[in-house]
This record gives sequence, structure tokens and C-alpha cells, in this order.
Amino acid sequence: MNRAISRMFLVGVVLFAALVANLTWIQVFHAKALFDKPQNQRRIAEDMKIKRGRILAFDGTTIAGSVRRSGYYYRTYPSGSLAPHIVGYESVRLGLTGIEVTMDDYLTGRAGGLGVQPFIDRLLGRRPTGADVKLTIVPEVQRAAQAALVGKTGAIVALDPLTGAVIASASAPTYNLGDVEDRWRRLRSDPSAPLLDRATQGLYPPGSSLKVVTAAAGLDTGKVTPTTVFNDTGTYVIYGGKVTNYHGEVFGTNTFTQALTSSINTTFGKVGDLVGRAGLVGYMQHFGFWAVPPIEQPAGSVLASGRYDGGTLLSPDAKMDPLAVAWAAVGQEKVLATPLQMALVAAGVANGGRVMKPFLVQQVISPSGKVVKQTSPALWQTAMSPATAATLNTMMQQVVNAPGGTGTAAALPGVKVAGKTGTAERGTTNMAWFIAFAPADAPRVAVAVAVENTLSTGGEEAAPLAAQVLKVALAQAQLP
Repeated sequence: MNRAISRMFLVGVVLFAALVANLTWIQVFHAKALFDKPQNQRRIAEDMKIKRGRILAFDGTTIAGSVRRSGYYYRTYPSGSLAPHIVGYESVRLGLTGIEVTMDDYLTGRAGGLGVQPFIDRLLGRRPTGADVKLTIVPEVQRAAQAALVGKTGAIVALDPLTGAVIASASAPTYNLGDVEDRWRRLRSDPSAPLLDRATQGLYPPGSSLKVVTAAAGLDTGKVTPTTVFNDTGTYVIYGGKVTNYHGEVFGTNTFTQALTSSINTTFGKVGDLVGRAGLVGYMQHFGFWAVPPIEQPAGSVLASGRYDGGTLLSPDAKMDPLAVAWAAVGQEKVLATPLQMALVAAGVANGGRVMKPFLVQQVISPSGKVVKQTSPALWQTAMSPATAATLNTMMQQVVNAPGGTGTAAALPGVKVAGKTGTAERGTTNMAWFIAFAPADAPRVAVAVAVENTLSTGGEEAAPLAAQVLKVALAQAQLP
């Protein structure tokens, strides 16, 4: 009997020690992580007593402001629902998303480096005032992107290829930041997924827009030149299968430049096999595939592009037979990409082969008006040599300007536009793409447009939308 009691006592001691250890871990070592969780309702409620910093657009207009009611501060949106997926919402019930999460320490005045006043406020037991966060989003360009997507499902991303500054990021269907709590159940159950940021989370087969990457691989490795001649019979037979052209077209003798202009699948399938699996995948990685673009959004809300199987990102070393390589080279097979990634592909060509780190936050401004944080452009990836980028730039201009080019709907009067269409077949509908940059001889803007569930091609559906956004962007007196 005494032995049984002793065992029970020892078990109780062990369990009590485990409980103490677990509570110590939670309350001491894991406390900050729990406190910082976007879903921490107690913290958010406490933070609502702080005058939260504004979220500003590039031109200084307020996207998200604050108003005080009954001792608490609530978000206001003087610019309407501008870039809701990027800005995000702040809610005691729903938590924080977007910039509201990633810049929360600055917006609530908790971050270091905001000057003496926050320190004095804390010393005297007063609540601090949050710092303002100025984004790279250009309101007119953002509105143009959102307007272009009305009635459609898809996304548009526009950025400065020389700096990586994102000047517009739109996803549709969208939602209104001002009534998220009131419409939460409806938004969550909506099959069109308006809360999903398709610009950074939408994984789509890129179709022929990926031929820009394949072309970079072929040109940069010397496997092909713009004048290399191919013969298209409408079918490329390889490894017991075949690559065919869209709608079974036959182009006959064609140069590599003509193949990009007319988007000839068989030629690009052959080029894919010329550079091989390692070469194709390697150049995809040079553009940023298989890496999460380091943009100021919460973890999990920006996805890596690459080859996926059943929702899982495959390793770059995953086996591919020659037929798989050929189809991957034309943007099909298991390749999936986000609109953000494809905008970076266009930007890499525009910027002489250098893919800049994308960013959304231009500045952080303390309550006293001092700039305490300034984002400087930084190189993210080197995609190809400057010479290859220059050659590819010229070839992409033919897509928009040459007779028979698939992207002629993106042409702008008096402006040289370089682009590439993409049409990925998904069941009975298409995924329409267009990536571009302009002016091609002195690039200022790169753009990617992706439209789901259309019966049209990328040249018919996506290219005109890109033209609308490029036109508005190039009309701006200043961009980030």
C-alpha cells in the first residue's frame, strides 16, 4: 500500500514539475510570441487605446487613419477601400492582417528608434502615439488596377523595375476595409474568396508568360540566338509524348524571335530540352522561383512560385523527364506562379537582368515628423547577363509591336512596350496572363496581369488591362 502511494506521489511530482515547466515556457520564454500573435484579442483591445499611426500612400494621402470614440481609437479609410489586401484590417474580434501586422510595432509606437517622446510617454505611464507608415502604393495606379479588375477574378501587380517598389497590387474579387466585421461571415463563406490576396497567394499555371524565363535560359547559355531557326509542324514529339501549339496551329519555319512573338509552344519545348531540367529550373530560381519574395506582408500570405504537386512545393531537384521539361518550358506541366513573381520576371528583363527586392514600405515617420526608417533599393536575384536582358527586351517588344504579335492589345501610342502573353488552359476555361514593362528603352514600370476563368487568351483578356495600368503609371509625375 505504501509503495503504491509512493508511486502516485512520484507521478504527481513529475506531472506538477511538467506543469510548472510548461507554464514557465509559456509565460516567460514564449510570452512575446504569444503577445505578438495577430489574433491576440487582449493585446489588440489594449492597443486600441493608443492613437495608431496612419498608413499613407506614396503621395502622402491617408489610406488608414484613426478616430477616437469612447476612449478607443478606430480605423478610418479616407481614401476608400484602397489596396485592402495590402493594408489589411485591425479588429479585436478578427485580429490583424497585412501592413497592420507587419508594421504593428511602429504603428503602435512600441518600436525603438522613434525618438525621445515615446520613451518619455512610457516613463510617465502615458500611452504612446504611433508612427506613420508611408507605402510605395501610388493611389492613381492602384485605383486603375482595381478598376481594371472589376467584374473579373484575378490580380494585377505593378512595380518599379529599377528599385523593386510596388506601386500597385490589386486582387479581385475584393472587399471593403470599412465593413469587414459586419460582413465577416459572408466574406468567409463567399466561394469567390474575396479575402484571398491573389497577387501574392494566387498560384496559377503561368502559360506562355514563362517563356520569358525559358528564353533567358536559352539565350544566356548560348543554346540559341534570336535568329536560330526552328521548324514547327504543330507537334513536338519527345519521350513518348508530344507538345502541341495552342489550337493546333502550325507555323512552319520560324526564328527564335518569331517563336516568342507568335508564342510557338513546340519551339519553346525544344529550347527547354536544349537547356535541360537543371538549366530550366536553375534560371527559374535566378528569377526568384522557389523563394518567397521578401515583401512586407505576414508569413504565409506570400507564396513561393515553382513546381507544385497536390498543393506541395516540389524540390528544385525533383525528377523531370524530357516531356515534363518541354511542357514546363511553355509554362504548363506542374509549374505554378503568383502574379507578384511574374511581375518580377518582367522587371528582371527591364532592369538588365537584375531582380530587385520588392518592397511596400517607403518610410516610417515618427510622431514628431522625423523619418526614422527609409527603405533603400536592394538586389534580390541576378537572373541573366545585361547583354541577354537587352536581347530579350528587343524580342519582347516584337510581341507587342510586330504584325501577328500576340500582345498587340498592349501597345501605347508613342511608348515602346515590351511584353509577353500567356494562356494556360484550365479545364473548359483559360488562365490569361500578360507581363510587360515600359518604356522599353528606359523602363519605369513593370506589370503582371492574371485573369482567371476566361474564354479569351492572354492577348485578348490581360494585355488591354496591362495597357490601362501602364498608361496611368507612366502619366505620374513621380513614382517611388
